[in-house]
Amino acid sequence: MTINSMEAAKQAAQQGTVAAAFVAIVTIVFTCMAIAMGGNLGEGMPQIDAWAFWDAGIFVAIAIGIHKLSRVAAVAGLLLYIVEQIIMRVSNPNLSMSGFFIVIVIILAFVNAVRGTFAYHRFRREQLRCTGDDS
Repeated sequence: MTINSMEAAKQAAQQGTVAAAFVAIVTIVFTCMAIAMGGNLGEGMPQIDAWAFWDAGIFVAIAIGIHKLSRVAAVAGLLLYIVEQIIMRVSNPNLSMSGFFIVIVIILAFVNAVRGTFAYHRFRREQLRCTGDDS
């Protein structure tokens, strides 16, 4: 996706909003299921406890931040998601690779959020410079 305007930057950034919201919702659903099943969703699945709700809350905050075009939220979403995926796969070597395609799509959405938020602020700075408005 080429980001050549403020509108294109906003659209790219919103991919991260959707990704973060998706991660939060999936985390909440799997956490509720795991708690109902005693903390284990089955063979090859990681142990999940109520602490996962904190993770979901962080991704909700990241989604809100990216929606507001925060560069910090976009970078945090990308880094946190990648780190969590690495930790999950290292600590659970039997974890199924069937969801790997979704992981890649989510990472790409966060990458676009980073690109979009940084581009938006660059375009905004240029626009303010051209209009002479320093506010």
